[in-house]
Amino acid sequence: MKMLIAYISKTGTTEEIARKIGEILKERARAGDVRDPDGAHIDVLPIADVQSALLKDYDRIILGSPVNGMKVLPEFKAFVEEKIAGSGKRVDLFIVSYMFGRGRKMWRNAISKEAERIRALAGASSVVIFGGRIAKALPGFARLIFGLPADLPLDQRDWAKIESWANGL
Repeated sequence: MKMLIAYISKTGTTEEIARKIGEILKERARAGDVRDPDGAHIDVLPIADVQSALLKDYDRIILGSPVNGMKVLPEFKAFVEEKIAGSGKRVDLFIVSYMFGRGRKMWRNAISKEAERIRALAGASSVVIFGGRIAKALPGFARLIFGLPADLPLDQRDWAKIESWANGL
């Protein structure tokens, strides 16, 4: 089985999650958990480095994007529209949002709606939203708007959740 984990990342957080998913899948392949007599081959690449011609070589594609303004990045959406939608490939998605777990319900709903929209566009089997990480605390007005507590840690990634999801692929 040949798998591609392709991502877009603005701050490195989504890239770190993509690489962790790749490590987990590679470890499973080494342990023989991947049911493929030929073994598994797993590539982790930024979407900017993915060639359309290469996509046909993959049995499964895992895509990741952060959200900005409650939407996936425009380049990610364009990649899904141009190279994934209608391809018939087995696809899974992960979305990264710092505020998803603790933000106001209206923002969580907006992010969930976006995740479902992009899942439908990609024809993905699954979509998950992971917590993200920011470099410095949000200003007070932003915390107020998004409904985030002042003491919210800057890193909201849940590595156990990421590992569990990756192991379920």
